[in-house]
Amino acid sequence: MRKLLLVTGDLATGKSMFANILSERYKTNVFFKDSIKEVLGDTVGFSNRQENKKLSNATAELMCHIFSQFGKLSKNLILESNFHTDELEKLHKTASNNNYDVLTLVLYGDVEILHKRYLNRMHNENRHPVHLSTTFDIYDDFKDYIEKSRSEKIPGNILRINANDFSYQTDREILSKIDLFMKD
Repeated sequence: MRKLLLVTGDLATGKSMFANILSERYKTNVFFKDSIKEVLGDTVGFSNRQENKKLSNATAELMCHIFSQFGKLSKNLILESNFHTDELEKLHKTASNNNYDVLTLVLYGDVEILHKRYLNRMHNENRHPVHLSTTFDIYDDFKDYIEKSRSEKIPGNILRINANDFSYQTDREILSKIDLFMKD
């Protein structure tokens, strides 16, 4: 059976980096929400937070569409995003219709650690403007967003991964659990 790995979870947990590692490990394609959103931001544009949220929604729809089309190729796939319940349900339905097994990797961490990482990323990395329209530099806004996102229901097979540091990316126990899923 074909495999779909969904990499999701808290902001600033290293989801994209880990998805890249897994893509190389399993020699499969990966699509990133941020990359798609950046293309949409450059092409369609946005002038405020509401328009930016519309880009996020369009990005999620595109990821579902990409997966539905990719599913016809009979290949494994990795999708990375901070998925919401409705998006996960749509992906699971598409997976079921296309004979895919799904494993969702949920990365989480201490909110204070993640906020420091987030601030570092915003201030010291050349982040695309499409990612800078939030007020998450304010700790309480960041914390509220994390708490709200953690209340999302995640269907199916889940592997929760503590991302307080990045050692999880080479952790043999975690990787062996993912290997087992990808092997079946």
